[in-house]
Amino acid sequence: MRNYIKLLSVITVIFFMYSCSNEQKPKEQNDKLPPKSEEVNNEKAEGADPEAVEKYDFRLAKWGMSKEEVMESERTEPVLKSDNTLDYSIIMMKMQTQIGYTFKDNELIRAGFFFLTKPETKNEYIDNYVKIKEELIKVNGEPVVDTIKQKTPSKKIDPFNIGQAVCDGDMIYASQWDLPGTAIQLVLRGEDSECILTILYLSEEGMRQRLEDSLKKQES
Repeated sequence: MRNYIKLLSVITVIFFMYSCSNEQKPKEQNDKLPPKSEEVNNEKAEGADPEAVEKYDFRLAKWGMSKEEVMESERTEPVLKSDNTLDYSIIMMKMQTQIGYTFKDNELIRAGFFFLTKPETKNEYIDNYVKIKEELIKVNGEPVVDTIKQKTPSKKIDPFNIGQAVCDGDMIYASQWDLPGTAIQLVLRGEDSECILTILYLSEEGMRQRLEDSLKKQES
């Protein structure tokens, strides 16, 4: 099953620039990236049995949790909810950030951080991407996928305006970490001349669903 996730990892990188996100303005304070998905998000009590510490996949949630269980795991009310999604608002790494949860048949399959702050220049998006990647490497080690792709290789890109090329959809930055039962995808891409910076956490079902959605979008 782990090899299956890695295969999907390589395939989904191809479709990164066609993915989309639902965005809301965050309000709370939380300046730290989460730990590895297999580690508890809160500190272990001194002298606690390591085997007894509960483990989470994203923040204080586990894959397969119901929408009600995820809502109980968060400290505040969602800013937006639908049949299959929950959205929360925070500040992370000094950027306005949306937390998004996605459900299938009322089971959590995907979650992520969507960075909404717009820097003064387009190139600063790349700086932010690099900073976030460095923090994720500290926690999860080197990514299994670390790529910069140009949509049309023959198109000439101004090396001093790479950020604008990303926002225009001509280039994409993507990294991925494969953890037990979870894939983490850091993506910087463009849509409607705007840059979109996200960290997605996907379960095995979330990976399959994401690939299916990408293939359908390609066919339409």
